[in-house]
Amino acid sequence: MKLTLTNLTFFIFITTNSFSQEKLVTITGTIYSNNKAISDIHIVNLNNGFGTISNNNGAFKILAKQGDILLFSSIEYENKKITISKFHIQSNSLIIKLVPTVTILNEVFLHGLTGSLDIDFKKTPKDTTVKPNFVYKLSDLDKKLPGDELGYKKNVNAESFTNPLYIAGGAQGSKYNRQLENERALKRKLKKKKDFPFQLRKQLGDDFFIETLKIPEDKIYLFIDYCESKNIFTKYYNNKVLEIIEILKVESINYNEIKN
Repeated sequence: MKLTLTNLTFFIFITTNSFSQEKLVTITGTIYSNNKAISDIHIVNLNNGFGTISNNNGAFKILAKQGDILLFSSIEYENKKITISKFHIQSNSLIIKLVPTVTILNEVFLHGLTGSLDIDFKKTPKDTTVKPNFVYKLSDLDKKLPGDELGYKKNVNAESFTNPLYIAGGAQGSKYNRQLENERALKRKLKKKKDFPFQLRKQLGDDFFIETLKIPEDKIYLFIDYCESKNIFTKYYNNKVLEIIEILKVESINYNEIKN
């Protein structure tokens, strides 16, 4: 009986320890290069897809668990991967040092040159490019050119020549085309708003809503709609996923109290 009880206790300890390792925690950190904090570094958790960007002080926050791999990337610095260890979870802090990217150009060999400018200049082949039959003088800058078909207009609307909507409708249809452009922008915004609940649910996963927030599976979209008053739509498209997660945690308590 003692042996059985001991084994059961050991099993519970192992299970609890494994569960704690799987729990997401907020990892904070600072990114440096040459002892200087650097901003606009992209940080992505390759295991769960969460991402963020370092601020002006080089600081960042991201959700991760033990064993997750964080990728730090930027055009100006070499990519770096960090595997989250037990020490990182306990200290809850990272100090990342990035190395600037060095671009090495291939060597260029010039053949047939002596190294003497006088000698090499004399060997320069003659320019056979056809010369134009006209020349410009400084006095030409003061000449007044004849007017064109738009000369009667003091200020020409450049957009009428570059915007496809203006070109399609002509000058008289500019008001209509501006309205059409606004309607298209509104349609794009409405489509993003329509797709937002599906994208948010896909990124965070059903387990987050069901297990962490205690939201029933068939109520997940209703809960997301309930939280839209907290501006989570705008935050999502501004890559502020961590702020959205905190909002969802707070609002889930109120939502569950109302539904129960």
